[in-house]
Amino acid sequence: MTVRPALSLPRALGFALVYAVLGVVARLTVVDGQTVSLIWPGAGVAVLWLLAESPHRQWRVLASLLAIHAGVAWVTGAPGPLVLLGATSLVCQTWVVVALLRRWCPTLLGAGGTASFRSPRTLARTCAAAVVGSAVGAGIGATGVWASGGAWDGWVLQAWFARHFTGILVVACVGHLAWEWRTQHVAPRARGGHRTELVVLWAISAVAVFLIFLQPLPLVFLVMPLSVWSAARFPTFHAALHALALGAGGLLLTLVGQGPSQILPDPVQAVLVAQLFLIAVLLTGLAVGTLSDRIDELVVRMGHARARAAEQAELLAEMTESMDEGLVVLDRDGRIERSNGASRRLAHHVSPGKRDAVALMDLVELALNPSADNTSAARAELGVGDVWVPLDSGEDLVLAVSCSVLAGQGEETDDGEAHAGRLLVLRDVTEHRRGIRPLVGFASTAAHDLRGPLTAIRSWLDLAEADLDPYSDTAASLARAGKAADQMAHLIDDLLAHAMAEAGDLVVSDVPLSGPDAALARAVALLGPDDVLEVPDDLPAVHADEVAVRQLFANLVGNAVKYARPGVPARVRVSAERHGPRVVIEVEDNGVGVDELERVAIFQRFHRSDSVRAGFRGTGMGLSICQTIVQRHGGTIECLAADPGPGSVFRFDLPAAGAAVDVPPLTVREVLSRT
Repeated sequence: MTVRPALSLPRALGFALVYAVLGVVARLTVVDGQTVSLIWPGAGVAVLWLLAESPHRQWRVLASLLAIHAGVAWVTGAPGPLVLLGATSLVCQTWVVVALLRRWCPTLLGAGGTASFRSPRTLARTCAAAVVGSAVGAGIGATGVWASGGAWDGWVLQAWFARHFTGILVVACVGHLAWEWRTQHVAPRARGGHRTELVVLWAISAVAVFLIFLQPLPLVFLVMPLSVWSAARFPTFHAALHALALGAGGLLLTLVGQGPSQILPDPVQAVLVAQLFLIAVLLTGLAVGTLSDRIDELVVRMGHARARAAEQAELLAEMTESMDEGLVVLDRDGRIERSNGASRRLAHHVSPGKRDAVALMDLVELALNPSADNTSAARAELGVGDVWVPLDSGEDLVLAVSCSVLAGQGEETDDGEAHAGRLLVLRDVTEHRRGIRPLVGFASTAAHDLRGPLTAIRSWLDLAEADLDPYSDTAASLARAGKAADQMAHLIDDLLAHAMAEAGDLVVSDVPLSGPDAALARAVALLGPDDVLEVPDDLPAVHADEVAVRQLFANLVGNAVKYARPGVPARVRVSAERHGPRVVIEVEDNGVGVDELERVAIFQRFHRSDSVRAGFRGTGMGLSICQTIVQRHGGTIECLAADPGPGSVFRFDLPAAGAAVDVPPLTVREVLSRT
């Protein structure tokens, strides 16, 4: 926290001199039969003085105010009790006001900030602080009047409060705005008035005040529009000076016996009404001025926000133009709103010689409505997949297509539903898929050809082992060779399963998760005699490739059984919940669990964590196969810790059955992060 330096001696003497002079002038307004003055503008000077001083040295200001006020009151003939209690009331009042301002309005100059009254909230809190402080001072001051034996009635308390509240509000507020005007940069009023308009305003105001206060009719309300005019067209400081001139003119004319309030029999009441007029005019100007300042601030912020939005839009446009993936944004009616250079290049590759719009529409039509022989094509129910596009050259172009709904796109209909737009992400994967297809064929052939020799090896090992002493070293060696052959067979099966999961055709249909013929039914065969698989009867169905889904659950349940804790039967719980067009599925086990640092790496091919490598056998391919299957269905999979543990939770999402035309709503950022 920065400590403000102490007020310099010349400035402190200046505040003291101004307060003393205003105190003497105020004491000249004491009328016959009264002991206190009708006005006290020095109350505002005292607040400004204490605000300008460092909080750590404010006692010097309070002590100076006590001495100066007491001296002025004593020199001008005030009774002894009023001298003492009047000075005490001023000190207490000033301390309370400044303490509340520093607590309620930390943005003000002198309270820790660098601004003046720039919002209606700050103005309201300032008025509240002035009310509290003036009430404290009025209570102490009225006690001094009573102790001095002066005339005391209900008007004494009200008059004391009014004169100090008026002094604080008028002098302190205008002075604080002048302080800001001198020390800070104040932006001009947006669409503000010119100097000629300001001169005309002041001329009209001067004439209006004299005409209104030189006649007895109560027409002072006619001054209010002039204050609003000033505050709406000119800076708040100028509006405050204008309102001060209007109110002070009316107050001075009242003090010399002019104005509508002269019909009141008591001069104290007449001045009290004039002070209320001054407060009303000033508050009107300040309220309109602070509201205009707030509007100007919002306009400036909106301009900056627009500039930042334009910069971000330009950056996004540059980023999308530099991408290798093609992006096409469709509105709710299927019309193309935006596209990038990569998508246009792909479109001209598919439809050479056509205009951009026509070529893009042809490309979008092929991506969203592939031919029936495109069994692995991107469908609306999956939102992701491959499209094989025949070219005029006789070759095929393979596009990896992702289709997602853009949140916030489109307009609302009369029933309140929004027709969202869509984002197509198109990626040329021709070379990659050409390389994958032969590998899949090779893996299938290799798996078939290698299974025969492995089966023969395993059979001969079993025959040889049957003829040997089971406790001999040779039998133990043959047993280890048999286990190695089994492990090699599992590895061949996993490699084939991974290749098929990555490049095989997807034949999608509605697949139930629970029931006798469900995808989880065959996973029961993987359980041991004491293991438990908990599958609710009301799990929602998914719209996916049935073979792939069965493989997915077989791997997850098989892992739960394989990585069970020693001596603890495996317990697997499956839960699923539909969220719009997707079904979020969780498979929870009570096994050894996965270390937090390994929960991402376990989905990599052949990765096996150190905690399970020594105690459990495996190839490290199972979870990689699961991730490939889920991703090909447009979803994601993650590993979480079971709560309560031990164990793991594998959470993933698949397309929901019956939601063939819906895909999950995503923002552009989310779609790009997934691609």
